[in-house]
Amino acid sequence: MNSKSIITRQRLSISREWQIILFFASLKLLIHFLTFSNFELHRDAYLYYAQSEHLDWGYFSAPPTTALLGKIATLIFGNTTFALRFFPALIGALSIIIIGLAVKELGGRRTAITLASFAFLLSPAYIHVNALFQPVAMDIFYWLFVCYLILVLIKRNNPRIWIWIAIVSGFAFLNKYSIVFLLTAFAISLLFSKQRMLFTSKYFIVALVIGLSIITPNLLWQYRYGFPILEHMAELRETQLVHVKISNFLFEQFLMNVHAILLWAGALLIMLFIKRERKYRLFGFIYLIVITLLVLGSGKSYYSLGIYPILFVFGAYFTEKYIKKYLKYFTGFLIVSMVICLYLSLPFDGVPLSTFEKTIKKDAFRWEDGVYHDLPQDMADMTGWKEIGQKVGDIYMSLGEDRKNCDIWCYHYGQAGAVMFYGKESNIPQPISFNGSFLYWAPDSLAKDYMIWVHYERESSMNPDTLLPQLFKKVELKVTIDNKYFRENGTRIYLCQSPTEILKNYYTNRIKESKGKYRKK
Repeated sequence: MNSKSIITRQRLSISREWQIILFFASLKLLIHFLTFSNFELHRDAYLYYAQSEHLDWGYFSAPPTTALLGKIATLIFGNTTFALRFFPALIGALSIIIIGLAVKELGGRRTAITLASFAFLLSPAYIHVNALFQPVAMDIFYWLFVCYLILVLIKRNNPRIWIWIAIVSGFAFLNKYSIVFLLTAFAISLLFSKQRMLFTSKYFIVALVIGLSIITPNLLWQYRYGFPILEHMAELRETQLVHVKISNFLFEQFLMNVHAILLWAGALLIMLFIKRERKYRLFGFIYLIVITLLVLGSGKSYYSLGIYPILFVFGAYFTEKYIKKYLKYFTGFLIVSMVICLYLSLPFDGVPLSTFEKTIKKDAFRWEDGVYHDLPQDMADMTGWKEIGQKVGDIYMSLGEDRKNCDIWCYHYGQAGAVMFYGKESNIPQPISFNGSFLYWAPDSLAKDYMIWVHYERESSMNPDTLLPQLFKKVELKVTIDNKYFRENGTRIYLCQSPTEILKNYYTNRIKESKGKYRKK
């Protein structure tokens, strides 16, 4: 065979590999585009939408990237569910492209690309994540991208890659601060590896400068507002992370991607214990350190989701490399088992391919409050908000000319964000809330005669039927939300008129005290 024929076959092979990569990326996108309307937006999506209406370099609980994506999406597609689910789906498809590039970097071919892509595509965890307008989808993509760049850095021994690691890590920080866990694990692992000399490269110093330059605007924002992220983390620890048990965390590490456990767990064992693959041992240590850091920090189980796709890559590559005689049969077995696991997990993972009715299991789902419920928490958070937003809008519009003299009060960002999202076309005013970033956008005093009051019993210890008459001269219950699947079923919406001095004075003092803690410096 002449050299020209060899080159032609190599090009054809590369072309087929890219066809496989793009096929799986397109399939990932199609899955989410076909199912985007199965459920309403998640509670947290309304927070990030609200932030997109107030673009800044930071917010009470998050960096700015998700808000920026929300603004771009709604400018292109309008205030629609599709708009806010477009970028998470696109990011999922891009993740498969990075997976394909990583496999090719290792020297894997079509079978390895197929296995790694299937592992990501059929993961209930990533199907779920890429259907949510939250930082976590982009976070997983950035973790994967950084791991791919680390692979290139190590495999090619090219210190110039430090620059790319810094750029991607900087943008990852502007999306979600949890990238620090991966970078810490990488730094420790590299320091104790044979490749530690990469730290002495001038490109490492340049990379540090570039990375710090990218994240500085957000750090300055945090400084100017007194680092509200610290209070958010303290509140998170007291209300949610306190319920995280080490045993549950470790068990869920296996459960989240059990469909591909032979790939990622097998890759981990080979990297750590097979001598001929010791050049990739760094990734095994990164995984172990990430898990250790999250355990020590009482992190939620899904915080580690970003580390598994690179293990899919290694698992698929090792499968193709070492199981040659029975590769076709073993590959078929893995793919079929992944499909079966996805099907069996649909009623338990709350992915958007399922329905509320099929998901109900008596006391089977543990929420962040440590209590077991009949539905996954995320599913119970993906209904009810539209009705709240629309009912508030209807009440607001019914006031006629008086609507210009009406405020809207909500207890938390889910209610307030939903009112903003569904009331955009009605020009609903900015809802007032003391929750999170809404505090920054609240007026310093109450000056309007009407107020639409959104109340959920568990969000407050007060009884609105006894308290509201003390705060307003006239109170009328307009709507009670009746949705058995809704996490906040029973939410009541009141139309109140003529706030009393008691409310005005309380509000003025409360807002002054609250804003004073995070006054812009």
